Amino acid sequence: MKTLYSILFSLLFLAHDSSPAEEKLRFNRDIRSILSDNCYHCHGPDEETLEADLRLDSFAEATRDLGGYAGIVPGKPDESEIIFRMEDHDDIMPPSKSKKVVSPEDIATLRKWIEQGAEYEPHWAFLPIEKNEAPQTKQSDWPKNPIDSFILAKLEQEGITPSPEAERSVLIRRLYVDLLGLLPTPEEVEAFLKDSTPTAYEKLVDRLLANPHYGERWGRHWLDQARYADSNGYSVDSERQMWPYRDWVIDAHNQDMPFDQFTIEQIAGDLLENPSKNQLIATAFHRNTLINQEGGTDAEQFRVEAAMDRINTTGAVWLGLTLGCAQCHTHKFDPIQHREYFEMYAFFNQGTDKNNKGKTINVIEGEVFKNRHPSLTSNSSPAQDERDLAKPAKAEIMIMEDLKTPRDTFLLTRGDFTRPNKELGPLYPGGLASVAPPLPAKEGRNRLDLAKWLIHPENPLTPRVTMNRIWMRYFGRGLVETEEDFGIQGTLPSHPQLLDWLAAEFIAQKWSMKAMHRLIVTSASYRQSSHHRSDLKDRDARNHMLARQNRIRFDAEIVRDAALSASGLLSETIGGPSVHPPQPDGVYAFTQAGKKWATESGANRYRRAIYTKFFRSAPYPLFTTFDAPDFSSVCTKRAKSNTPLQALNLANDPVFVEFARSLALRLSNEAPSLSARIDCGFQLCYSRPPSERERDTLTQFVSQTLSHYESQPDAAKALSSPELTKAVGAPAQAATLVNLARALLNTDNFITRE
Repeated sequence: MKTLYSILFSLLFLAHDSSPAEEKLRFNRDIRSILSDNCYHCHGPDEETLEADLRLDSFAEATRDLGGYAGIVPGKPDESEIIFRMEDHDDIMPPSKSKKVVSPEDIATLRKWIEQGAEYEPHWAFLPIEKNEAPQTKQSDWPKNPIDSFILAKLEQEGITPSPEAERSVLIRRLYVDLLGLLPTPEEVEAFLKDSTPTAYEKLVDRLLANPHYGERWGRHWLDQARYADSNGYSVDSERQMWPYRDWVIDAHNQDMPFDQFTIEQIAGDLLENPSKNQLIATAFHRNTLINQEGGTDAEQFRVEAAMDRINTTGAVWLGLTLGCAQCHTHKFDPIQHREYFEMYAFFNQGTDKNNKGKTINVIEGEVFKNRHPSLTSNSSPAQDERDLAKPAKAEIMIMEDLKTPRDTFLLTRGDFTRPNKELGPLYPGGLASVAPPLPAKEGRNRLDLAKWLIHPENPLTPRVTMNRIWMRYFGRGLVETEEDFGIQGTLPSHPQLLDWLAAEFIAQKWSMKAMHRLIVTSASYRQSSHHRSDLKDRDARNHMLARQNRIRFDAEIVRDAALSASGLLSETIGGPSVHPPQPDGVYAFTQAGKKWATESGANRYRRAIYTKFFRSAPYPLFTTFDAPDFSSVCTKRAKSNTPLQALNLANDPVFVEFARSLALRLSNEAPSLSARIDCGFQLCYSRPPSERERDTLTQFVSQTLSHYESQPDAAKALSSPELTKAVGAPAQAATLVNLARALLNTDNFITRE
């Protein structure tokens, strides 16, 4: 006899069933997340934790006869053990100790799905890429390229209109920040606003993509994934010379190196026939692992940890999978076996490096950029004088190299390097056949085979993951929101057909990154205004359907670079050794006892933040405050916070006070009156004129500040500089202008891309 609880569920199910023309449930869309969240931990692919001999991650296993019953009986939910156990029962599932409870709505969904036949589907991310045709839309004049057709089709389906195009001043600032990580000059803004030709926007995009600062901006994103740093990590955290790899990344982006080649050279450049020095430098991607120099450590332990870091990083960057979850046991959710993890690990188990010992090569400053873009080693006024060119810096950079006689690779029980399972015998390099096409059969597979597999046209993950991350940089969120996890626990894509179209187009464009960047930023979707829309509050509050652009807070490095741009201090020199800009006393000395942070003078003091020397144990304070990672492990997406410390940093950090003094001097030199200086400051910082309200507010602020400093001459003198005081005539006026500049640099408008 059914209990009252079961009867209520049946009534809920019947009510659900009675709706007219109800859509058939889909496993990927409607069911997988329910099973994954509630069942797979005990009834998933990991045989070590399998309970009741029941697996629910495949149709064959879920419907298998378990002795007169089955987990799922297609068409018969009341005979399915899964429904019986989820409803009112003494041995209810999930067990109470898991603290998971399946909602009545989810149980009703499972009932309906089982009644419809319980059809399973392969996980969407592992399916082959389909080049979908752009859909037809009613508003045919809005789309500028196929991207817009996919976006607009979904909006029209929901009865939502896209936002109008952003103001041209917003568009040029948006493009400069997104493509170069710098602010446009007022002259560049004015020229764009006056260009009335139909292709003005496209011409601007092409100029910016050809600008060598593009490589710095997009190279920074890649360096996050490469866990690039200038020190070894752990407590000793000695300095290392890895800047030639950073320069290689910048150059590769500027040259629009095809992403398949970009992948091969970093994973296995040393295994190419007669590799060039640049191809060897590229392999430093996997020498960015930590090095432990503490006394008494086991070198083998940290060699194994470095090899594991390499496979985990490869999985995150190219496949969007949490491979590390299979390091100690079979993955709880994704179809990745414990054994498969170590077959992948075997590719990286052959490295000659053992903690801090391994292959290195010498590199001379500028060698990476040799015979490249003529402006890559000079600034426009981040040329070099003869003294610098006569004595270029040298670096001994670590690169990858494999042993001539391969090591045996064994499955490490629970991932413990002291517990190799030799009973299984040695494992050989292999791919993840369950999530992508298997590696071609070949004796002696190596990292070059792995690299080619990653970018094989039949591997659906690499182009999908890469295009999703590029999309994320431009819209603040990927089409797949969990950009780090394309596995079963990840979110479904908001626009699956668009994601596949982008992935297929990426391959069709011969893996050209710039071609895809151009496609995205010239779309109407990208050009939309980011203004808040009250009509979307209840329908799409998080803007998943992209009826507008998103406001995006600057990365930590761009906060500094934008302030350098506005102040006129920016040194545009590209490449070379990392530098030591000013930072508060004590930060570096806290972990680097006995060592000195040699603060730069001259142009190196004002280099772009990508060139700031990064010690893992003592990160540059601005980076920490504005959410930069510690680069000890792979980072594919930075967190974004909003804290009072950020505002205090922009207002009071000596570095930003120095920037404000320079901006104030620039305002005094370029504008004759207070009103003109406010206008000039807005153009330099925000690429637009102020509104009347903004001008009135700042005029009142300047008046109050001037009164304060006229009564506090010592404070005025301390804040000002002799050069600025001479320019404006009195310390109080100089200090007031500095405070005006500080106010302009310390706003949400300044550190946000609209």
